[in-house]
Amino acid sequence: MSVYIDLSHNFEKGMPVPDWPGEHRQDFELDQFNVNVNSGTQNNLRMNLHCGTHVDAPFHYWKEGVPVDMIPMEKMIGKCYTISIKKNPLEGISDKDIEPHVDRIKKGQMLFINTGWYKKWPSKEYETSYPFLFPEAGKLIASLGVSVLGLDTPGPDAPIRSGKRKGDPLHIELLSKGMPVIENLNNLDAISGMETIVYALPIKISGSSGAPARVVALL
Repeated sequence: MSVYIDLSHNFEKGMPVPDWPGEHRQDFELDQFNVNVNSGTQNNLRMNLHCGTHVDAPFHYWKEGVPVDMIPMEKMIGKCYTISIKKNPLEGISDKDIEPHVDRIKKGQMLFINTGWYKKWPSKEYETSYPFLFPEAGKLIASLGVSVLGLDTPGPDAPIRSGKRKGDPLHIELLSKGMPVIENLNNLDAISGMETIVYALPIKISGSSGAPARVVALL
C-alpha cells in the first residue's frame, strides 16, 4: 500500500508572507461569493507568489533562467533524499553540516534539508528568525549536482530584517545553476534520512518567477 506524506502548508489568512523593508506587506486575501446566474460558490485570490509552500524558478534571481512555467515537469518529479540539520534561530548551516551526508546525495536528484523550523509555522518567529545557509553550503550543494533544493524555511538566505542578510548569495548561487528552490516545506521529520519519490509541481503561470506548489512525498 502506497503511503503519501503532504509536505505543504495550507494557504490561508494570517499565513507568513514576504515582509520587505520599504514595501507593503503582501497579505494573503481570499474572497468568497456566490454567482447569481447559477448560485455556485466562487473565490477571488490575491497573494504574493513567493509565500507559502512554493517553487522559486531560476528566473527569480537569474534573468537568463527559465520562468516557472518552463521548468521541465520531470525535474519536479523524482527521487529525493532528505537530510536533518536541526538549527537554532538565526543559526547558519555550513558546508561542514552537509558533508556527513554527501555519500547519500546523488547527482540529478532532489535534496531536502530538514531544520525542524516548519514546526514554528505560522508564528512571527518563523518569518524573522529562521536558520539559513552559509555561502559555502550553497556552493557544496551546487557542486553535488542536485536538481532541486527544498527547505522548511522561507528561503536559503538569512532573514532580511535579521542584520545577517548580506545580499542574496544563496539564491544567486543556486538559481543561476538552473536549480529550482522549494521554500516553506512542511512535515520533513516524516521523511528525514529517507529516499522518497517527490511530486512538486508548481502552478503553471506564464513568465512568473515562482508559484505555489502542492508538494507530496511517496514513501
